[in-house]
Amino acid sequence: MEQHSLTIMLVQSVAALAGVLALFAVFVWAMKRFQNHNLSSSTSNMRVLQRLSLDSRHSLLEVQRGNKHYILSTSTVAGVSVIESFESLAADISETAEQTPND
Repeated sequence: MEQHSLTIMLVQSVAALAGVLALFAVFVWAMKRFQNHNLSSSTSNMRVLQRLSLDSRHSLLEVQRGNKHYILSTSTVAGVSVIESFESLAADISETAEQTPND
């Protein structure tokens, strides 16, 4: 009788573990599917142009979004901070060319 109950408990434990692993697999599959869908969106025009690691905890990033450039500081302690933002040089040149009168 004792051997029978031990077998039932073992089968229940294995079945419970299989169920948890199946739920985890479904969760991972769903996260990968939705994450890839959002990253490949054609409406996203944000790019990381450069990254400079200062040390193991701090780095600087140059990010472009449309005509705008941002210099960001990242840190494990302070998070992300905007240091500078400016318009793209190409946009400035085209605006200057439009304002310059022709001779």
